[in-house]
Amino acid sequence: MKPCQEHPFVNRLGPLLANIGRLHSRRADHFMEHLGLYRGQAFLLMILSHHDGLAHNEIAEKLEISPAAATKVIKRMEALQYVQRVPDPSDERVSRVYIQDAGRDRIRQVRQAFEEINAVLVDGLSDDEQKTLISLLQKVYASLLAYEGENRTIPAPGEPADSQLSIGGVV
Repeated sequence: MKPCQEHPFVNRLGPLLANIGRLHSRRADHFMEHLGLYRGQAFLLMILSHHDGLAHNEIAEKLEISPAAATKVIKRMEALQYVQRVPDPSDERVSRVYIQDAGRDRIRQVRQAFEEINAVLVDGLSDDEQKTLISLLQKVYASLLAYEGENRTIPAPGEPADSQLSIGGVV
């Protein structure tokens, strides 16, 4: 794939997306700090809200972190009584992670925070422009995944994503 010399805006796309991502992350961190969470902890809750009862290795894969790092996040969340580890009845070497009531309460707050952040992202865009933006960004995302050789599915508009997360819908 060769660089596109005829369209100088292409050279501005990467920095623009990076700046948007950085500002979004900074805002998300600010909201999560007020909830007493780190971003990874919020992502864990959101993932479990869609897939309760995952094993540690499945959580690590969805969070795109090492199993050891996932265990650390899970232990912190368990200490806060947001999640509980339960031995898998079919394989005692495996424990499954389930959301507790306090975690469900936090999920509502996390979703609300990301709804606010996402509303700022599209402020000033019409409904049609928002749909177009999502569609175009999904194409960009799919292109990057294909370039990296990753075989992941892109969620349809309105369908929850697992990780960038579907925190706020989160894609």
